[in-house]
Amino acid sequence: MPNIEDVIKVQEEVSALSNAPLAIIAGAIWIFITVAFIVFLFKEKKALSLKGWIYSFSFLVILFAVTGYLTYTIKEYNFSMNEEKWEENYLNAYIESLPETKENIEDFSQVLNNDDENTIKSIYMNKGTQPIVVEISKSQDLDSIKQKMRLQAIVQKEQIDKAYITYKTIEKDISDKYTKAQYYETVLHIPSDYKVIVPSK
Repeated sequence: MPNIEDVIKVQEEVSALSNAPLAIIAGAIWIFITVAFIVFLFKEKKALSLKGWIYSFSFLVILFAVTGYLTYTIKEYNFSMNEEKWEENYLNAYIESLPETKENIEDFSQVLNNDDENTIKSIYMNKGTQPIVVEISKSQDLDSIKQKMRLQAIVQKEQIDKAYITYKTIEKDISDKYTKAQYYETVLHIPSDYKVIVPSK
């Protein structure tokens, strides 16, 4: 299974591909300039003075340096990878390998009109998943004060007596979209006789 460093590294490679077209165009232009200048030197080699050759050689070194750098940059692009392949082969496998956190809850309710910016969002590897927003209450062991929080979750009915939630977290930000501030694969497990409104597609 890929670790988070592998996931981040490949994601950065995928993001860098957005600059590839510009790098390729720039490389082609600089190669054209280099070839044109070499042709010019061959045509004008008898007319150039020593000083002219020194300037020409210095300019040629610059042209080769820039062209070499652009060629190296283009070779470093991973054209075999894209966002979809990255998610399938790296991100999904990494998220699936993460351990689940389980927390018992005292109470929960569905939030139909949610405008709370502090709601914890949840990411699901199945893009067709439609979570709802719920407000849950958790008891603090030390003072028995209920802590309320809102989060996105999918509901799963089970033959259980008491509701609980399961979710996964990542240890560091992967990208602007996949951050450690969110939960992943959050599920609200509830007794089978509870009723919850599930959003329609």
